[in-house]
Amino acid sequence: MPETSIEIESALHARLAQWAKEQQRPLPALVQDILIAAERVRAGYDPTTSWSTRIIRRDRDGGCGLCEGLEPLFATGKTEAPTY
Repeated sequence: MPETSIEIESALHARLAQWAKEQQRPLPALVQDILIAAERVRAGYDPTTSWSTRIIRRDRDGGCGLCEGLEPLFATGKTEAPTY
């Protein structure tokens, strides 16, 4: 797997490091899991779905807010609904 380095603000790094510490796991593993979850959200994102339908689905799926926080990151780059 290729290695990637990124720069993040110190406050975000501190919060992520605390999260990783609470889970008793390395920070890179936590970040990788977050990115994998984001990719799953992206894969299921349908830009033709109304905002209200997305809210209903999010609430049905536990209402954690992950989709709401991640969708704006890729909404402009995705133009097709997932096919199953």
